Amino acid sequence: MRPLHALCAIPLLTSLACLSTPPVHERALLNNELCVQQLAAHDLEKAEVYCDLGLEFSPTYADLWVNKGLIRLNQGKMSEAKDFFIKALRYNNEQAQAYQNLGYIYLQEGSYGKAHDNFQRALKVNPDYTQARYNLALTYIKLDKPTEAIKELRTILAVDPNIADVHHSLGTVFYGQGKFEEAAEEIGKATQLSPDVPDYWHDYGATLMELSRFAEAKDAFATCVTLDQKNPQCLNNLAIAQRKAALTDSALKEMKDTQSAENTAPALYTLAHEYSEKGLTAEEEKTYKKCLRVDGKYAPCHFGLFKIYAEAKKRDAAIIACKNFIKFGTAEEFPTETETCEKFLANDTY
Repeated sequence: MRPLHALCAIPLLTSLACLSTPPVHERALLNNELCVQQLAAHDLEKAEVYCDLGLEFSPTYADLWVNKGLIRLNQGKMSEAKDFFIKALRYNNEQAQAYQNLGYIYLQEGSYGKAHDNFQRALKVNPDYTQARYNLALTYIKLDKPTEAIKELRTILAVDPNIADVHHSLGTVFYGQGKFEEAAEEIGKATQLSPDVPDYWHDYGATLMELSRFAEAKDAFATCVTLDQKNPQCLNNLAIAQRKAALTDSALKEMKDTQSAENTAPALYTLAHEYSEKGLTAEEEKTYKKCLRVDGKYAPCHFGLFKIYAEAKKRDAAIIACKNFIKFGTAEEFPTETETCEKFLANDTY
């Protein structure tokens, strides 16, 4: 999976202090608002005119220096932008946006320690600063600190669960840890929230490939190609997924025909286990139930249903399946499974 493209903000000397500044002139406040409006409209020339006029009235107004820095950022003049953000902090060392934007510059430069310090300072000023927290998480990813990154990303989602970028970034962290089920869940949410982003579909398909869910991966890569017809990674991976899906479908069909024809509990359990390996939970559950219709005392199929229900948080159904497994299975034959069921029934957890 491709590396993340991050945004971020910069640290200042600990000796930096807020200078004593006069009250902000009302004309400076007005021109700052006009500067912000022109920045939003991407008219950098007009934005700078208003910012400069505002500074004539209040040359120590930190917000105007921040906006001057944003103008330089949009012009690609990182060094000048950095100078303006530092100047803003000289006049107001609690200007959270200045820390955030400085951190962004440092992150782009690969100075991850400085980026980290600035995002932390922005959050100290305003713990609700979502952009700073997200960029702090991305910095932790760059620093190879997945635990810290996960904590920050989950904090954001606890406040707002509908941010696609955050779900995607969380999924990529899980992917890097080899937690492909969790990765697929999070990146899948990103595709639902922002279905028009090709990279999300590519990364979703890549995660599904790791889970051997080739048919779903094929659909994900196909969606990516629909959105970006010349995307080389999606085109290449689509072809691979199509081949693997065809082979898997053929192999599963052959196994299904063979095991269903045999129609014994062990054969159906084997087929259900194969569905489990492919991530086909619905088919797995149906096959366990068919197994128990053939032989209601076949303990492994009861345990298979227990696992499905426990994972799905279907408590009552999981308890019944677990009790049936213990009733028909023996600890000598299934020591690990018996211990799992006994713990589940004792603790009502899994």
